[in-house]
Amino acid sequence: MIKLDEELYNKYVKLGRGNWGRGYNLLKTMYLGYLQLIKDEEFTPVVELSINVFLEIFKARRNETPIIMYPFNFGPEIFHAMDITPLMQEMFSVGLAPSHLNEIYLDFTNKVGYGDNPTLCNAQRPLIGAYMQDSAPIPDLLFFLSTPCNPLSISYQVFQQLTGVPSFNIDIPYWAYNEVSEFYDEKTMRYIIDQLKSLISWLEKQTKQKLNPDKFQQTMLWLNEAREYALEFNELLKTVPCPADSVAGYTNTICMATRGGTYDAVKGTKFLRDTAAENVKNGIGGIPDEKIRIAWPYTHVFFDYGLFPWLEREFNAVTILDLIGFYQPLPQDISTNEKCFESLAKGTLDFPMIGTCRGPIEYYIDFVINYVKDYKVDCVIFPMQFACKHAYLMTRVTSEAVREETGVPTLIFGVDPYDSREVTSDAIRGKISEFLTQIVL
Repeated sequence: MIKLDEELYNKYVKLGRGNWGRGYNLLKTMYLGYLQLIKDEEFTPVVELSINVFLEIFKARRNETPIIMYPFNFGPEIFHAMDITPLMQEMFSVGLAPSHLNEIYLDFTNKVGYGDNPTLCNAQRPLIGAYMQDSAPIPDLLFFLSTPCNPLSISYQVFQQLTGVPSFNIDIPYWAYNEVSEFYDEKTMRYIIDQLKSLISWLEKQTKQKLNPDKFQQTMLWLNEAREYALEFNELLKTVPCPADSVAGYTNTICMATRGGTYDAVKGTKFLRDTAAENVKNGIGGIPDEKIRIAWPYTHVFFDYGLFPWLEREFNAVTILDLIGFYQPLPQDISTNEKCFESLAKGTLDFPMIGTCRGPIEYYIDFVINYVKDYKVDCVIFPMQFACKHAYLMTRVTSEAVREETGVPTLIFGVDPYDSREVTSDAIRGKISEFLTQIVL
């Protein structure tokens, strides 16, 4: 087992030295803080991937390579294939939440009158305050989607106005592409494929560089390989005891959301798959003496990274599903250029929080119920983000459907996953503790 020892730590500190450029100093601080956090920990392919995400941004600034900012719910394969450095926006704005530094910028946006916590999502809003105070990284390009919510797409339009950076957005279709679905529409696939091709044309125009067919094919090969490992990992989580801890699934998605289409993502997803497979083989659980299996079909409470370890420690409870941490896009036929675009289109439509939140409520209900059954879940916890107005009714109806069809108990509570002052960690843990002790156990 390799550890991030003093020598390796100093190597990566040295690689990050220098001026990262205007607005990127806080990102540099986050990089150095991450290195300090993982010092003397196991140096896994996932850790290496996370370090490379930071360093690729610094390298792009130094070499004047284009940087594109994009949201968490889109795979960056096209960007990697075109040598455009992806900067996942939440890496900055949500990455500040555990240290509560995002709250400084949230308060500033309140003062200038841009929304409030119950209205607009605080996964994006801190960036607005940070831009106004010249503290946020300004990319060369912006990209966003119409899904999963209006606050995200609205905030990206504000980003564009504040930075003057060219932007491109994709409209996610409502209906299903799978012919066996009752919500199938034959126009869905063509609609998304045409937009992905338009995205490439726009990127070629903005960067004055063409998509290299050979690099595109290699990107798709790596994407397929990583998707295969992610699929196998998901299947392994059905085992009792669960062979991974509560954040492994989320880590799987982060591999694909930041480095999808690269060899880094292949190594990261393979490591997670191999670790889970070895645990299944040896009858080892991801946590000691597993007693409760939780489905958590919404986002993490990002300001409290100790919440899942607390559940594991206090209740021997493993969280098997969270909505972002269940990566669903499947490996596809990529034998032709058109097949590659079909693969990217299906991946876009099935990406976490897109596949379940982009259309009829049945998408989400069926997803949760099937997961509860397949993964032998003991309870379902819905931490409802105040700004996700579109999801309030969805989770209430789903909660009732889960209880009626499976008999599994559910808990719904309101929270701002990014602002620790709205509902505190103590309040959240109190609600969950009462639910688990009085109803589940």
